[in-house]
Amino acid sequence: MKYYHKARVIVLVASFSLMLIPVAALASQDSAKYVCPPCGCGADNVESDKAGDCTACGMTLVRKGTPAAMAASQGPSPQRKRAAILLFDGVQIIDYTGPYEVFGQAGLEVFTVAVSMNQITTAMGMRVNPHYTLEDSPRADVIIIPGGGVTPTQENPQVIKWIQEKSKDAEYVLSVCNGAYILAKTGLLDGMTATTFYDLIDGLPAIAPKVKVVRDRRYVDNGKFITTAGISSGIDGSLYVVSKMFSKARAQMVALNMEYNWQPDSTYARASFADRHIRNIFGRNLRLNLPEGVQSRVLSTEGSPRSWEVRWQAQGATAAADILKLLNESLAAGTWKKENSAKSEATKSAWRFTDEDQAEWRGEASVQPAGVANTFAVSLKIDRIGSPASKIPADAADGIIIRDAWIQEMPPSQRLTAAYMIIENVSSRDTAILSAHSDIAGAVELHRVEMNDKQMMRMRRLDRINLPTGKTELTGDLHLMLINLKRPVQEGDKVALTLEFENSIKKTLLVPVRRRAAM
Repeated sequence: MKYYHKARVIVLVASFSLMLIPVAALASQDSAKYVCPPCGCGADNVESDKAGDCTACGMTLVRKGTPAAMAASQGPSPQRKRAAILLFDGVQIIDYTGPYEVFGQAGLEVFTVAVSMNQITTAMGMRVNPHYTLEDSPRADVIIIPGGGVTPTQENPQVIKWIQEKSKDAEYVLSVCNGAYILAKTGLLDGMTATTFYDLIDGLPAIAPKVKVVRDRRYVDNGKFITTAGISSGIDGSLYVVSKMFSKARAQMVALNMEYNWQPDSTYARASFADRHIRNIFGRNLRLNLPEGVQSRVLSTEGSPRSWEVRWQAQGATAAADILKLLNESLAAGTWKKENSAKSEATKSAWRFTDEDQAEWRGEASVQPAGVANTFAVSLKIDRIGSPASKIPADAADGIIIRDAWIQEMPPSQRLTAAYMIIENVSSRDTAILSAHSDIAGAVELHRVEMNDKQMMRMRRLDRINLPTGKTELTGDLHLMLINLKRPVQEGDKVALTLEFENSIKKTLLVPVRRRAAM
């Protein structure tokens, strides 16, 4: 009986404990804390009583103790990196706000710097107050130099000195659009390659004769110094810098959160489009020279680096032949030469011209009645008909040029390394690398770095690397891997590497070995 009594008490206590469990769980749920996912923004360990967004980087808060937050509780966050953005009157808005958004979302502390604390008036009239002056700005890991109305700024010795001094301690210096003009004035780009806004690209060599200016890249990486093309390309360049500072995964996550279609392998470069040969005659707004009283508007302007077509609609009391006559005069005023062909008639004319790279082009102008009284369809179409022979090396008769190849030096204990290069397909058709081999390696594989479904970076072996016409960079995600090295490779060595392309084309080159830091 005594035993029964004790057992009963035990059962009652156990039942009472079971009744308390849901209440305790509810209390725990009510007191849940929320933290920022560990991103290095400096607020990873700041707790909040409510769900929401991080006030530092804008990322969605997660419950403390969950796997998404565990890394934040394992120790103090790493020191937050800083990005400094130069501001000046007339600065282009997206040139600085695009990078501001990217670096801010990546977890950097972003601040603006100007000559004084006076309010800045941007292009299009936005007003903004800088965080610091040139004199009191803190050290920055990234310096961003946007474009816009840059002429007074590029001639300001205070700004030039500030960039020269601050760049010494920075990991990266990024120019956006014609901010390259400011950076070039510092002399820091001398001996390097750069790009800028498509409509100003021909003027950059005038102020920076020691800089190689290119028009076929959205951004150009010289190591510390990176230049981007115009306007929105500053977002691409900033994402690229984030991928170099942290990882491609972080850059991808930033781009996804911004709902930005980031394509790091894209060959889009506005300055390379064929319409430059039309704009240099009719101007950026493509204004036609027309008979008095006739008005026109652009219906479409589209194409690629190898071809372009502009279509206008003209309205007014005139004849198609009169419009074509003035159109022909505009073309003849440039470097275009009229052809005598079947296409040269009262409503059409055929042309040829040679561009600055000595490439040959064919053009056709047309003016046709549009079916409505005093309305005409005007068009101008150009096509590149060949690559400049003078620009193709003698060993590129097969249409393939390989440039800037190098193999990374690795510690003697490592039995694999990577080879990087730029391949230019100057033929008129796409091709591909099918395989590669070297006597120094047991195997040479074609690789791409990708992210798996667990958000982990991995290398995927490829059966081929496609080479469309133009340039393909095997300098990052795409590269070659030399596996099972038969001996260590050291800086100064040269390794024979053979690439096999479609159509039984083979090319063997001696590739220098370099340290990555030396690049």
